[in-house]
Amino acid sequence: MDGDEYFPTDQSYFSLGFTSLRIMEVKSRLEKTFDCALSTNALFNSPTIEKLLEYLADEVLGDLIS
Repeated sequence: MDGDEYFPTDQSYFSLGFTSLRIMEVKSRLEKTFDCALSTNALFNSPTIEKLLEYLADEVLGDLIS
């Protein structure tokens, strides 16, 4: 993507072209970045980037900074 392109955070991973394998790769990278375990169900229950960010803010980052 170019720097001026809009990334639709409200569309499902699958409509953006992600596969289940790609979602698992994202999960693995997030776990390494935040040094924590993420629920696979959480990623599939938060099927958009917008919902994933909400989950990370509420469930992951909140634990890291409190």
